[in-house]
Amino acid sequence: MMETEAYWENLVKRSLCRFLLLGELDKGPVHGYGINLAIRAACQGCCEPTEAMVYSTMKELLDGSYVECREEEHQGRRRRVCWLSPKGEEAFRAAARVWEKMMPTINDSVAQALGQPTAVASQN
Repeated sequence: MMETEAYWENLVKRSLCRFLLLGELDKGPVHGYGINLAIRAACQGCCEPTEAMVYSTMKELLDGSYVECREEEHQGRRRRVCWLSPKGEEAFRAAARVWEKMMPTINDSVAQALGQPTAVASQN
């Protein structure tokens, strides 16, 4: 199972989608469907979240006071729009610091797996 891309996409999907979700919420008030579309666009077809994943993560963020929400009416329908609370903004920054530390290692590992020069090899 580990030799399939689908296996790895599922592992990456949760953490990457959470990070991208926080990024969308950090831009300002957005509704669930808009978040889903934005994450799909950001992933460029890789690791697309399911609606269930977005909504369950939103529930977790709400329960933890990482987001604030309000009800709005749009084309005669009520919908909830959300944005990051100050606590959510700090969580987003913490996640960004971790991703920033990991990116060089991830880039080098990808290059190694694909037989491409790595940044470490280029520096030697």
